[in-house]
Amino acid sequence: MLRWIGIGIGLLTAVLFGFIIAAIFLGEGFRAAWRDVFIVILAALQLISAVLSIAILIAILYAVDQINRLARNNVIPKLDEALSKANEALDTTRAIANNVRESAQTATTATTYVAERVVSPIIRISSLVTGVRAAAVTLARRGKPEEPAS
Repeated sequence: MLRWIGIGIGLLTAVLFGFIIAAIFLGEGFRAAWRDVFIVILAALQLISAVLSIAILIAILYAVDQINRLARNNVIPKLDEALSKANEALDTTRAIANNVRESAQTATTATTYVAERVVSPIIRISSLVTGVRAAAVTLARRGKPEEPAS
């Protein structure tokens, strides 16, 4: 491969030197003729590049259309499906959160009820019994003579 590249570069160099030598020795007519040839070659290359640019533009438009079609047919329905599943999960989570909130409210209500209706009377009775016991102890000591401290 490198051999062919070397041959091509050598051949182009030889043609370039030959062209420069011919332009120097053959005069104005040779240069004018080759100038016209190069203008025609440049015009042809410009025409080819314009056609290739149009072809590339058409290929890009086709690719964009295919991507758009793919998005409409495949991606958007899957996104809608994922969105609906996420909404279902959120609805379920909201329902669970409401159930937890109701359960916590019920537990708070039950605790308050037990504290007011069950524990408060027991505390009052216990306080009364303790007070009666303390009074009985105090009254029981009153009748005994106190012993002097030594």
